[in-house]
Amino acid sequence: MRKYLIVLFAFLAFSCAKEKKGRGINFENVKPSLALSADQLVKFDAINTEFDADRAAKIEALKASGKMSKAKYIKIVKPSYVAQEQKVKPILTATQFEVYHEYVKRHMPFQSDYSDELKQEVVTELSLDEQQAKMYNAVNEAFVKAYRDAHDYYHGNGKAAAEYWQQFDNNRKEALQKVFTKEQYAQYLELIKKENYRGKNEKG
Repeated sequence: MRKYLIVLFAFLAFSCAKEKKGRGINFENVKPSLALSADQLVKFDAINTEFDADRAAKIEALKASGKMSKAKYIKIVKPSYVAQEQKVKPILTATQFEVYHEYVKRHMPFQSDYSDELKQEVVTELSLDEQQAKMYNAVNEAFVKAYRDAHDYYHGNGKAAAEYWQQFDNNRKEALQKVFTKEQYAQYLELIKKENYRGKNEKG
């Protein structure tokens, strides 16, 4: 336990030593990959229009309240995209939905880190015990905080943002090697390949 805490505190200390508003998900770009039928296309567009309008109305209301913040913006858009995904699911085939789901994960606003879905898969597939799971979550939270806290250094510079992401991810990996067994860490490296685009297309 003490070893785990030392690793975490060291990672947090490094993080502390060292946000652009999301534009939303453009579902027009995923249509070619889905190869929708005429009937599917009508339903797909209707759902997009419905949720786009709902998000826009909520965001405008938030602006009008004078309490706009990144956190409140995220609380509107992320649950909305999750709900939209569930409404789209019945009109798609299993294969189409898999493509759609991966597209949403990749383009979710403010999702610079690995998706919650992948993080949960790591916990399950690596059979992490309770203490390991806590430390894994804590290290991930430290990574997110470090990356966000460094925002002033890479704001508006995609290349710098990607470099900071890689720097903090390398520190995360060093910390996780102390939390996982060698076998678990090898599994972890394989699992995160599913989202190997993370950190490569940061906009700063």
